[in-house]
Amino acid sequence: MATYKDIVGTAVRNNAGNLPAPETGQVWFDSTNLDFKYQQPNRTSAASWSTGDPMNTARAYNFGTAGVKTAALNFGGNEPPGSVTAKTENWDGATWTEVADLNDARGEIGGCGTQTSALAAGGNSPNPTANTEEWNGSAWTEVSGNLNTARKSLAAAGTRESAVVFGGFGPPYYANTEVWNGTSFSENADLNNARNQLGGAGSSSTSALAFGGNNPALSPNPSPLTETWNGTSWTATGDLNTGRYAMGSGGTATSAISMGGEPKTGKTELFDGTSWTEVTDLNTARQTLGGAATNNTSGIACGGDAPPGSPSYVSATELFTGAGADIGAWATGGNLNTGRRGLASVGADNEAALAFGGYAPGGNTETESYNGSSWTELSGDLNTGRGNLGGVGTEYTAVLAVGGIDNPGTRRDNNESWNGTSWTELSGDLNTARDRLAGGGSSTSAILSGGELPGGITNITESWNGSAWTEVADLNTARDLAGGMGASNSSSLAFGGEAPPSTANTEAWNGTSWTEVNNLNTARTNINAAGTAASGLGFAGNQPAPTGSTVTEDWNGAVWTETSDLNLGRTNNYAGGAGSVTSALCSGGQTSTTGTSQSTEEWSGSSVAIKVLTD
Repeated sequence: MATYKDIVGTAVRNNAGNLPAPETGQVWFDSTNLDFKYQQPNRTSAASWSTGDPMNTARAYNFGTAGVKTAALNFGGNEPPGSVTAKTENWDGATWTEVADLNDARGEIGGCGTQTSALAAGGNSPNPTANTEEWNGSAWTEVSGNLNTARKSLAAAGTRESAVVFGGFGPPYYANTEVWNGTSFSENADLNNARNQLGGAGSSSTSALAFGGNNPALSPNPSPLTETWNGTSWTATGDLNTGRYAMGSGGTATSAISMGGEPKTGKTELFDGTSWTEVTDLNTARQTLGGAATNNTSGIACGGDAPPGSPSYVSATELFTGAGADIGAWATGGNLNTGRRGLASVGADNEAALAFGGYAPGGNTETESYNGSSWTELSGDLNTGRGNLGGVGTEYTAVLAVGGIDNPGTRRDNNESWNGTSWTELSGDLNTARDRLAGGGSSTSAILSGGELPGGITNITESWNGSAWTEVADLNTARDLAGGMGASNSSSLAFGGEAPPSTANTEAWNGTSWTEVNNLNTARTNINAAGTAASGLGFAGNQPAPTGSTVTEDWNGAVWTETSDLNLGRTNNYAGGAGSVTSALCSGGQTSTTGTSQSTEEWSGSSVAIKVLTD
């Protein structure tokens, strides 16, 4: 019988613990834990939507959209109080920028193409029109080859040089299909079912998909009907699971996405060439939105008309990531010696960190260090025992412990410095005593914001220069129990917390002022943090109570994206985690209404995980 060496070309290696740099798929024997192990990629188990930068102008009513998740264009539509617009916005993967307007203001457009080469056909301006315009990356040009049939609420697929438009409304409800060759439209075989406000996807004039739509003559209506186009005729294929119209859409004829729609919903469905599968909903349910996608694993949704109780027109942008994307993962690490909540934890990565203070229950002074596998209790205790304190430091041998609340319930302004061996009380105390504050930076350059005073939450921000704390510009949103991360007093991030209620609000600090940026996907308090203002993680928190959240979100400097959950939900660990976006630590906290935890989890953002072979 062939051995492992015969098949793979190497023998099974014996190692005390994990291999320092295993290859994906490599098997070895862990002689310490008596397990056979291997390394494999981490991949998302489910599709997800994350919040992106909002459009400059809230719009609805099926404005045209072209492009992909990282490079898109939207144009036309209706803006408050309901008038058609010619506005065009360009998406660079992080923000929307207003660019040159359409020549003909209109909504309910058929749009397709790319960010730099798009087509706008038909629409409502305010009556159904046949006008067609081309986008060259900087300006729109009206072409002479207009649609043969003026209509609105139509769908389009393909490119600026090779496209197909179909369906729509005049009245009547149209089944008309027209093919664009880069110069003119020609009438072609009709859809099997006339309808308007339908979804469209496709790569050219010979390969497209039509789905959903509205026509009172159809049953059911809204329609789930899906048809595929081969350049000559339409053929029925697998229906949507939920009939709807006025959705966002994109992708190809064999790999498409349908997002939102009327009745106002967040439902998202993916087409694989044969059938539709329902996946994770949009965070904001809406209709008449814009949508674009490369395929059914990568897309963008923007604008639309939100449900009652929200503004009628929204500017919200969401980014779609399909299942199977490479991600990081949490793995169990060594337990704290003293289980506690309200502790502070700092460090550069999950191989070297410091945890101090907290409740076990009651304020305590214990300090522990982590070496990548276990915690060691150190003899250098805090001078003032307290919980809910702020901790800052990029290296675990140079740390500050600031503020907090002691066991009798007195809020503290204390500032202590750790040199790798002991804590020293510094003369430069906080100007305002408080607890539940968020922090970021180093032992010589730090920022602390928000927190709780005797009278309630605050937006006070203080900057540390290595010798003294100075009050600077306040947070825009007062809060406590927020997450904070940053490299210095000139660059930091504050997110989540209790405003009240729980908030998803995120603010960036540039050394002078706070600016509101894209929110967390999941609002929560007691949130942990690891990383910098440009790249980090937010994890755990008080949502849902009382067991705590497992949600982890990745910040790339512009947007938050949900990634792999913690194994153990926890709350009241609000002083922040340790590490970076690729190597972080979450320890302690509260995992029930009464219990404190010793549990530690290690985050690896390398997109690989070490697994144990089982029978």
